[in-house]
Formats: sequence, C-alpha cells, structure tokens
Amino acid sequence: MGSVDKRRQLKPDGTLGKVTWRARYRDTNGRTRSRSFGRRFDAERFLEANGHDIQRGDWVDPVWRRSSFAEWADAWWDTTARLRPNTRRGYWLLLNNHVLPYFAPARLGAVDYLDVERFIAEKLRAGHGVKQVRQMLSVLSLIMKCAVKANARKDNPAAGHELRVPQRRAHQVPMLTMEQAESLVEHTTEHYKAAMWLLIFTGMRPAELCGLRVEDVDLVRRVVHIRRTWSPVPGFDGGTWEYVEGPVKTDAGQRSIPIPGWLCEELAADLARRPNLQRTDPLILNKQGRAVSRDTFRAKVVRPALRAAGLPEDFRTYDIRHTHASLLIDEGANVLAVAQRLGHTDPGVTLRVYGHLFEGAQEELTDRLDRRRQAGPRRSPSSAASVVELRRQGARRR
Repeated sequence: MGSVDKRRQLKPDGTLGKVTWRARYRDTNGRTRSRSFGRRFDAERFLEANGHDIQRGDWVDPVWRRSSFAEWADAWWDTTARLRPNTRRGYWLLLNNHVLPYFAPARLGAVDYLDVERFIAEKLRAGHGVKQVRQMLSVLSLIMKCAVKANARKDNPAAGHELRVPQRRAHQVPMLTMEQAESLVEHTTEHYKAAMWLLIFTGMRPAELCGLRVEDVDLVRRVVHIRRTWSPVPGFDGGTWEYVEGPVKTDAGQRSIPIPGWLCEELAADLARRPNLQRTDPLILNKQGRAVSRDTFRAKVVRPALRAAGLPEDFRTYDIRHTHASLLIDEGANVLAVAQRLGHTDPGVTLRVYGHLFEGAQEELTDRLDRRRQAGPRRSPSSAASVVELRRQGARRR
C-alpha cells in the first residue's frame, strides 16, 4: 500500500541534519501522498492506518480536512445549480443567515456532534421555531454529506439529532364540489376556460400549469405531460423578482395525466386561433399573447371568477388542486392513485393532507363485502350445522 523512505535534511550551512522518515502512499484517486515523521515507527503506523482506511472506504483527504467550513460551504453551494430556483433561494437564506455565521470560523474537520447540538440550542433560545431550526440543520447536513462523499470527512456530525416537529392534525383544506367548480368555470373569462378545466381535471400546481408548452399536450392520445414549472423567484440579494423556468417539485412530479376528449377539443380550438404557433410556445397565454404567471392568473382570472360565481374570494388557485383530490376520493380512488395523480413521492403526504376524506372507507368496504355475501348463494341452516358437526368430528379424531 506504500513505502517508507529514510531522508536526511540539509542545514543552511550545507551539513547534514536530522534524519526523517517519509511515508508515501496512493489515495483513492491514485494520487501520490506523503508525510514525514521523526521516527520510522510513526511513519509505518501512519502508513498502516491510511491503508486500512482506504480499504474500508474511510480515507479522508487531509487537504480538505484542513480547509475551513466556509470554503467547503462555497464548494457545496456550486453544486446546487440544478435545484429548483425557490428551493435554492431557501437554502441560500438559511446558509448565509444562520449556518455560515456560526460555523464559518471552524475547520471542516473540527466540527463535531456537540458543536451541532450547541448550534441547535442557540437557535432555539433565539426564538426560532423547531421547523425552521430543522431546515437549518438540513442545510448543514447537506454540506457535511457532500464532504463525506468527497472524502473530506469520515462522518456527518449533523446526522442523528433529535429535533421533532410537532405533528399537525389533519385539517380540512378548502375544496369545491363539482357543481361549484362548474360554476367557477362558467364565470371565467372565455379565453381562460380551458385552462381552468385543466386545473380541475388534472390537479396540477398553478406553477405547473404556467410551465406547460404546446408540445406537452397530446391531443390525439388525450394526455397532458407535466414536465416543468414557471414561477416567480426573488433575487438572492433581495432585489427584483424574476420569472424562472424550473423542474417540477419532485421526481414523481414528472407525470402524464389523461384528460377528457371534449377538453382536448377546446384546447385544439384555442390553439387553432393562434398565428405562427410553435411546439415550444407556452400553452397558456394572456390576451396580449404573453406567458401567464401564477400570480397574474390568480389576480386576473381566478379571483374575478370567484366573485362572479358568489364563491369565497380567499379560495386560492392552489385550492383547485385540493378540489381535484377531493373529487377523486369521492369517486373511490385509493391513496396510491391520488398520490400518483398529484405527483406526491410519498403517499403518506397524501394521507396527511387528505386523510380525513378517507374517513368511513372501512365501513364502506365492510358494507360492500356484506352486499356481496347477501347476493351470493345462501347455505341452508342444515348445511351450516353439518359443517359444524364435521369440524367437531375432526377435532375428536385428533
């Protein structure tokens, strides 16, 4: 795994100095590493320890280990470019307002479990909520995970901390009945009726609706492909907002949802009226031919329709997504089907939000089984008694 060489230093006057022992080995990337010791025994022990670490996959790059936490945080930040814009900005705020001010002076390899516990305690004493402190801890953990994978640390000191967020009780989110949804569409401006029906029949997020392109709707197969979002993101320095195209919220958010044939016909009619149509054009445009943002859609389309239909004006565009889930559950859809439709990675999320809508499902299942039993052939009392007698006889033989 390496070698130990004897070396003698030269003094400034040209005479021989003390003897040193240089331990040389190759790291996990094949690069030559070395370190000098005053005794051969120490050099050999160092070489043996590094060899064991490399074999076990526990080797740590000594250059990175001596670097500051701030340097490594900068290196990690460069890897976040592929994240959703809103997610990335949230990380940026947590990193610069909380994590870096506390850990920046420390060396990366010096941060330990107790340091992180003190960080948690300080933030809680400062009045930050448990959920927010968990978010800070999550950013710290991401930095440390990156360090572990890059052989800059052996462990992640931000893992394994007990910081429980009180579970919120399932609450009823605002929803519309199908009759109310139809009334909402009826009072929507003609130009946006198809877009409103898309929200009702797919349950997509408002930012996903705004991110749709013409090519995302297959009018032949009657399916819409949800692939991206288009949403406003404030500048990292607190400056002006800008609209950014980004990925969907989760991997499960990449989904395809069937839509009714009549809705395809309405979309086709809308697209036929647009000159110079390109496949990459936004699917939903305003009357001036520009892309529609979720905030504009709320202010110019949803709120006036709610007012005209006599529905509560505080009903959000996002609540149409809840309406879609409610309608699916009313039609007997199971949790997994609803989760797939909404793009939830974990069906547990679906249960936490819509669990109260599944109340009574067990009673309904029992009633269905009972109806099936009653619809089937009935055994006579004598046949039932004979079955009992046969079981008794079998028990006596045993």
